Amino acid sequence: MRVSLTHRSLFLTIILLIPTSLAAQVQGDPHAAETVRGNALIKSGNQKLRDGDTDGAIADFNQVIEIDKIFPENVQSASYVNRGRAFEKKGDLDAALEDLNKAIKLQSNNFVAYLNRGGLHEKRKEINEALADYSKAIKLSSKFPFPYRARGLILLKQAKDSEADADFAKYLELFPDGKESLDKEIQKIKDERTTKP
Repeated sequence: MRVSLTHRSLFLTIILLIPTSLAAQVQGDPHAAETVRGNALIKSGNQKLRDGDTDGAIADFNQVIEIDKIFPENVQSASYVNRGRAFEKKGDLDAALEDLNKAIKLQSNNFVAYLNRGGLHEKRKEINEALADYSKAIKLSSKFPFPYRARGLILLKQAKDSEADADFAKYLELFPDGKESLDKEIQKIKDERTTKP
């Protein structure tokens, strides 16, 4: 398990609202109405996602993607991350991967997209790709804690304990509140390692 859905959703909601919110603050913004509408749809889509209404969330994010065509690529990228999360939660991993690939194509330094794509690769049992994406997210933003946790858990499953411990130490340095859930996940993996033949 990567990071709790609550922490991850809250973080992503904040991160993904920032680009369009900042655009609206520019004095004389010719797209102020679109920005307001897009932000309302993002908020609505994220709430629907939290409530388990994946189809409703996807519909909202589809509208945001249409609105975002007038905005810079970094704004468009965030919208594809949002819709990719909704597709993943719905269980459509292929559509989720397509959206996350599009997000990265639009903004090659979108570390949130790499984190989400890494988690998607894990679900698809594509462990090398997951490790590569977590490492890329870390390279792009070394102060972003969650890819350290995710990569560390994979490394621990692979019995690369010293590498995993280094990632966990960095994660806890950046996000000390994650200690209790991380400790439980580490123990679970270690228990599974001892019960396997």
